[in-house]
Amino acid sequence: MSSGMSSGMSSGMSSGMSSGMSSGMSGGISGAVVSADALILSRAAIVGPFNGAVLHASEPAFNDPSNLALWADGPRHEACFSELVEGLAFRTRSGPREAILEFANLQASNIQRRPLVKLRAPTKAQFKRQLDLVAAYADLRADRAVEIVDQKTPPIVFWSTVAGLTAHRHKKTLQLIDLVFSLVVLVEMRFKQIFASIRPVQYSPQIQPMIETPGHGSWPSGHATEAFAVAVLLEALMNAAPGAGSPPNGSLSHEQLQRLAARIATNRVVAGVHYPVDSACGRLLGTALAEFLVARATGTRVHERGFDGRLFEEADGAPMDFSLHQSMNHTHGHAYTRSAGTVGVGNASLVAWLWEEALKEWK
Repeated sequence: MSSGMSSGMSSGMSSGMSSGMSSGMSGGISGAVVSADALILSRAAIVGPFNGAVLHASEPAFNDPSNLALWADGPRHEACFSELVEGLAFRTRSGPREAILEFANLQASNIQRRPLVKLRAPTKAQFKRQLDLVAAYADLRADRAVEIVDQKTPPIVFWSTVAGLTAHRHKKTLQLIDLVFSLVVLVEMRFKQIFASIRPVQYSPQIQPMIETPGHGSWPSGHATEAFAVAVLLEALMNAAPGAGSPPNGSLSHEQLQRLAARIATNRVVAGVHYPVDSACGRLLGTALAEFLVARATGTRVHERGFDGRLFEEADGAPMDFSLHQSMNHTHGHAYTRSAGTVGVGNASLVAWLWEEALKEWK
């Protein structure tokens, strides 16, 4: 999922979005069928003498976020993404083998780098012990093969069944999901490079993955990170929507959203390309990155989150499996941690515009 998640993420939902817009027209406004020669002939026949600028055209305001409404999806995405990641930086500490994602609000008068996520990977011995769980999960391959293959690419249709996403009603929501995918891929790939955790197949010839092993590090899991980021983002959107009710629809959907994210993550373990501890870290990282995007869009604050893979094991040292029942809100002493205090991340006006447009789709 992670290597191609951010490109074409809504294919399968949006493949027919533009194909029907020009019914009754021979080629559509995209020009896919109408040739340049036909357009040249048409203009030559009707244009007449050139009269200069005769239309009333208003100039868009300078640096106005609402100008995003004028642009195509691609340029809009790139503008929002550049603003979203502005100020993100990575720092490593080789002694404890720790990597930290930090953020500095570059628009603030006093610029300070603050940690958002701290990760410490499991030891090599812990990964090897996790291999027993990977081998056991292989028994589920026949049952889950269809899901696993369909979830190799962005599984937007799976999310649509839980949240009611539709291509015609939720265009800005899908763009917001695309934005969080881009953020997640950027961050997860850097962490994968830093920790360089090898895949299960490199430890045992008996794992024999049922799909091709991705060409990047195992920890944290990209599928898990992306899935939990979508789950948290959708819940936040539905909770913030006008008329969301009490309790809001996002909270009412929380369990199903989380279960779907967990199943997508675990399916990668079943496939033989990840360890359960990869999913656990992805859950933490995806949650933190979605919270960061929402905070940038709404001007709110976030809690620093952390995951220490060395603590992800049973009391007797046995490998620990991934479970949604594991709390992510411990302040210390556990694999998952969440700071008591919060960090301000400023307000990203372009991301805020897209967020507000997406909210309108959930009335």
